[in-house]
Amino acid sequence: MNDKNDIDVKKNAAALALKNVSFSYKNTRVITDFSLSVAPGSFTTLLGASGCGKTTLLKLISGFLEPDSGEILIDGRNVCGIPAEKRNVGMVFQDYALFPHLTVAQNIMYGLKLLPREKGVTRSQFSEMNNALVHQTARILGLEGLLERYPNELSGGQQQRVALGRSLVLKPGVLLMDEPLSSLDAKLRAQVRDELREIQQKLKITTVYVTHDQEEA
Repeated sequence: MNDKNDIDVKKNAAALALKNVSFSYKNTRVITDFSLSVAPGSFTTLLGASGCGKTTLLKLISGFLEPDSGEILIDGRNVCGIPAEKRNVGMVFQDYALFPHLTVAQNIMYGLKLLPREKGVTRSQFSEMNNALVHQTARILGLEGLLERYPNELSGGQQQRVALGRSLVLKPGVLLMDEPLSSLDAKLRAQVRDELREIQQKLKITTVYVTHDQEEA
């Protein structure tokens, strides 16, 4: 009976839910009693002025910060207190944070190399599996011909796709995006915005995107 109840709860759970979350930084309240429910496979945009707590909210979801009170649930499981690397959450930062000394392929693969090998999988098999995932991700993002280039050889839009690929290759349950287009010019921002939406619809990955730009939202 308990097993069936657990299955029913997970089946009906939101992909991401925040319940009455509050957070203070150095005695200053940044987020107060915030609640949100995000459906599986949806693209949810949070719009707010600079400094209103959008990035802080993403850091709470991803596990870089812990709330003072409230609950954060991913697939129905309260993840408060669980380390960031065990939450199955991907994050695309505002500044891309690409490693300049690594190629596109190496940047995308970086997170995969940190994952433990499954029991019975040899080092060679692990490397082949990772290479296959990198090429699959690059194909989805239109980066196949750029895998041997370095970040300084890419356009702003291409760099953004590499940053996205580094998160997508880990197959996260929830993808968080922190104003990822803010450093692009207006024309390129509109183009990459459409590309991101198209990729999200193709992969059906639950995405939370924050911005201060009303037109972008």
